Amino acid sequence: MFIAKINSAAASEKTQQQSLARILGRINRSVSSQQRPDLSSFVNWKGNAEAPIHRWLRYREAYSPNLISKLGLGHHILDPFCGCGSILIGAAQNGNQSVGIDVNPMAIFATKVKLTPLSPAQLRTVAEFIAGLRAGVDAAPLWPLPELSIASKVFEPIVLDTLLRSRSLIETTFAHDPDSRNFVRLAWIAILETVGSYFKEGNGIKYRNKKRLKTGYTRRPEGEWQFERFGHDQKAFTIEALCSHLRMMLEDAGRWKTGAWRNQTAMEGSVLGMDELLAGRTFDSIVFSPPYANRFDYFESMKVELWFGGFVDSYESINRFRKASLRSHLGADLGRAHQPVADLEPLIALMDQDASSWRMGVPSLLRGYFDDMRTTLRHCRSLLKEGKCFIVVGNSAFAGVIIPTDVILAKLGLECGFNDAEILVTRHLTVAPQQRNKLATLEDTMRESVVVLS
Repeated sequence: MFIAKINSAAASEKTQQQSLARILGRINRSVSSQQRPDLSSFVNWKGNAEAPIHRWLRYREAYSPNLISKLGLGHHILDPFCGCGSILIGAAQNGNQSVGIDVNPMAIFATKVKLTPLSPAQLRTVAEFIAGLRAGVDAAPLWPLPELSIASKVFEPIVLDTLLRSRSLIETTFAHDPDSRNFVRLAWIAILETVGSYFKEGNGIKYRNKKRLKTGYTRRPEGEWQFERFGHDQKAFTIEALCSHLRMMLEDAGRWKTGAWRNQTAMEGSVLGMDELLAGRTFDSIVFSPPYANRFDYFESMKVELWFGGFVDSYESINRFRKASLRSHLGADLGRAHQPVADLEPLIALMDQDASSWRMGVPSLLRGYFDDMRTTLRHCRSLLKEGKCFIVVGNSAFAGVIIPTDVILAKLGLECGFNDAEILVTRHLTVAPQQRNKLATLEDTMRESVVVLS
């Protein structure tokens, strides 16, 4: 009986794989594609951690501004998911004109700082601030502690005290010079993870007092890990982190001497409302990389920076941003109405309903995600002149089923009025270990691509 059940389950799984292969084959054949591995380093751009100006605030996902020339984007460019502004910075450096939109207020703040050249006098004032920072911190009052529940847990007491005093000093020193204040404030936000007792990992944060082993996490000895991380003087470590970051930003500021920095516009808002944000405007081309349909909640992973940076001041406010964001994660407003997407439903029907992703509500997420992307593409079509729309996106896998996001978006683009669609496959994406066996013969569909709509 036991062996019979195993054989029955194996046969059922094989049948499901065959059904999935047929559905994926039909969907993939409906849009032309070509292999473009030469684009891989541009869509999965690791250079943002080291490139001047881009490196001022570490941002998890970014693509290379060299896509402007690589894809022939034209003079007037729109990036409706601009993040920390890689395309806008590239447009400024190339002498193009661009507009970027993002729902994350911290990302828009960082983008605006990068695009706002300071005068030589202002840069000298920042240098003077660096020189007097240690003495200034000693005399500065404490900036109010954010009401984030883990605010006292994510920093060591001495580090937290130093951070709050330095933040207070920034506000008083540059009280009458908002551009310089924002420049220094961006550096302060950028070092929070560096000096923190936390780090970003996956869909959230982890703490440095725990070490990951193959068998799980183990607690590191108190006092030992702090010394390894911060040395013997946590205050000096924190001050030097801020000074070092500011010195790097001052060095990069020389890039402002050339380029069209003030011809770029960064706007906070939802992509779903960009028809109103950009009413009456048109663009030569549109390029963007939306959040992938992978449950990743940027507001969760960036919550320390959002709270300490002053971008949210209550759980209600951060939840408003979550609800307004694309339905790519479980914290978004999955209750909003949606119109069905024909190619999606057969895939959802094949999902393993015993899988955790099914129980968490991934089918609702996927339905909402593609409905939001349909709205986005409809807006994009109305904002384009004669140019093309380029979408950098990755496919995903849930409950034993691969979701061919690139092809579904291509077909939605055609539904929204574009005349032609093509998939440029740039690189392979790895299937999660728990799904590897189920999808072993279909892994070539797990990929990152550029969808081209014209």
